[in-house]
Amino acid sequence: MRRINLPLILDTLFFALCTFLLFFTALRFYTGNAVIALVLAISAGLVCGALSYLYISRKQNKKLLLSRDERQKKLLALHLSLSSDEYILNVFKGCLGENARVRGKKVFTQDSANYFNFKMQPLSEDDIAAIIKHKFDNKKKLYCTKVSAEAAYLAHNFGIEITDIDGVFKLLKEHDALPEKYLYEDRRIGAFKKIKSRFNRKLSAPLFLSGSALLMLSFFTFFPLYYIISGGIMLILSLAAFTVKS
Repeated sequence: MRRINLPLILDTLFFALCTFLLFFTALRFYTGNAVIALVLAISAGLVCGALSYLYISRKQNKKLLLSRDERQKKLLALHLSLSSDEYILNVFKGCLGENARVRGKKVFTQDSANYFNFKMQPLSEDDIAAIIKHKFDNKKKLYCTKVSAEAAYLAHNFGIEITDIDGVFKLLKEHDALPEKYLYEDRRIGAFKKIKSRFNRKLSAPLFLSGSALLMLSFFTFFPLYYIISGGIMLILSLAAFTVKS
């Protein structure tokens, strides 16, 4: 069952409502005909609502894809940190070209010696020094989760190319080598927790302003009950959002 995207719905309704109020107020004033103003304002509100829905949903989807990638990177970092050397060597051997071959705990290609050191903490200068000690004609490349600034500086001075988890994720994704199932993947979050995670204090201010505006508009419109109910619901939601921890 697809979850309800409450922020998208509220934002779309807000845009549509603002458009409706602007068009209805202006057209009723200039034409003096409430029926014509109402029909045109509803049409304008629907068009603006549809356009705002497409625009906001596209932005949300883009942000969602980025957040999913970030979550996958964290899972991949933990997955590789807990995986065996044999597993890591086989995965990267398939991504580094047809001529790649495993030798010890490294993968050699035609022009590079590829090292792998995945752990949750940034690599230190000692980790880089251990690679520097190895004498190869091939260019040295290191794949890791992350590296400290000092270690990165040392690696640069000795011509060691570092690929962190961002580059590793991109490489594995391009070669369709991402794990089908990550080790110790987080359990699925329930629907209530998902809604609760999106319902935060940031929504309090816009909900309060929208609710207050609707209540004020009830004094000047032909349909006061609608605005009273809608404004009251938004104020209640605003109070509820305000009590949620950031």
